[in-house]
Amino acid sequence: MTNDTQFRIRELTDRSARRVLLATGVLSLVVFVATLLLPRSDGHLVGSDGRSYYAILRSVVFDGNLDLANEYAWIGFDPKPLTRMGLPECPFAIGTSVLWFPFFAAAHLLSLLLRGIGASVPADGLGMIYEASVCIGTIAYGTAGLLLTYGAVRRISPPHISLLSTMGMFAATPAIYYMVAEPSMSHIPSLFAVALFLRLWYPPRPNRGVWAWIGLGAVTGLVTLVRWQNAILVVIPFAELAYFAFHHEISVTRAITALALLVVASLLVFSPQSLMWLVIYGSPITMPQGGNFSQWFAPQPVAALFSRRHGLFLWHPMFAVALTGLATLWKRDRTLAGVVLAVFCAQLYINSSAVAWWAHDAYGGRRFTGTIPLLTTALATLLQKTQRRQRFYCGVLVVMCLLAAWNGMGAIQFVFSFVSRGDGLTWRELTIDRLLVPLKLLRQLSG
Repeated sequence: MTNDTQFRIRELTDRSARRVLLATGVLSLVVFVATLLLPRSDGHLVGSDGRSYYAILRSVVFDGNLDLANEYAWIGFDPKPLTRMGLPECPFAIGTSVLWFPFFAAAHLLSLLLRGIGASVPADGLGMIYEASVCIGTIAYGTAGLLLTYGAVRRISPPHISLLSTMGMFAATPAIYYMVAEPSMSHIPSLFAVALFLRLWYPPRPNRGVWAWIGLGAVTGLVTLVRWQNAILVVIPFAELAYFAFHHEISVTRAITALALLVVASLLVFSPQSLMWLVIYGSPITMPQGGNFSQWFAPQPVAALFSRRHGLFLWHPMFAVALTGLATLWKRDRTLAGVVLAVFCAQLYINSSAVAWWAHDAYGGRRFTGTIPLLTTALATLLQKTQRRQRFYCGVLVVMCLLAAWNGMGAIQFVFSFVSRGDGLTWRELTIDRLLVPLKLLRQLSG
């Protein structure tokens, strides 16, 4: 990297950085739209867990209930066991369905307009227009998540560092795959919700107003509503409030008021999940996956990080690179560094405690996608430290680019089923075969 190029990068403005992030979202949308006409084995755009999120949304909007039997049948699910309430089980969070609603409603309006001009399209919540709309919604939330992450990181780093770290954590992790290849999953909505939390929470401060506490409470409810494992973030604002009250930085009256606002706002936003559980399972609080889903006293963190079967560091080394920035972040802001480390360790414990810690047909460590906004802050401080020595700085940038390219080739392997989706890969598949992906793809497309 020449001095002139480096100078231009450092002169990047916030406006230009946001344009790059918006362009990333637009490019993701273009790639997704370009694949709409490709043949699908099951005829659906939504897949895997996304079929359940879609079933929830369609049933509530069009049937006014949570009896998902007809949606399950349409989407190709085998009959589900009935709960004691006589309804098919649904062990998934409702948050993604809630976030999708505006896009689903827009699809319905579009369908009605098309039918009004004589087009033969369904207007019953079923069909490609509706499925495409929720996928586009995910891409929109992903773009917003990138912008929110940049905004949060911008509070500790200059524009060019904030942009490079945000793009690096997007391009070299499961985020890019679940934004473009499988946008019907909950991982990008989770990234958005956590990024929104980070943007509203950081930096912690005792002089938050009423609406600030309400907003923080609402977003803690949202992160949990989208993915229950994100509930660990709820601890952060409550711990912050307790710290301020204990050190007399906030009066007792104000602390109690803030606590009430946090609790009420969190529970109100989370209430759709409790209502769903009540209707389907007969209880507002439950663990719908059952007691055999996790083995809390026998986690497998080493496998979750290093296994060839979707191990986080082995599939996405960028996470390890970002974690090395925690030491630098600790020197700068111990509160933020402590939160990032605690959340990552808690997520590691939760994810590695699942019996199927590899997450079945996941692309790499998809269950860690929610940690990306937080880890971006650590990566940013690492980049900011290395830029003082140009060789190290350029070296880190080169490594980031290589990891992004490596991740992209791995995603292509996955999309085109060059490797198994559920089993562990061989060392050859993880190395030599991945490097040969461009040639294999060209041969397949030309043949």
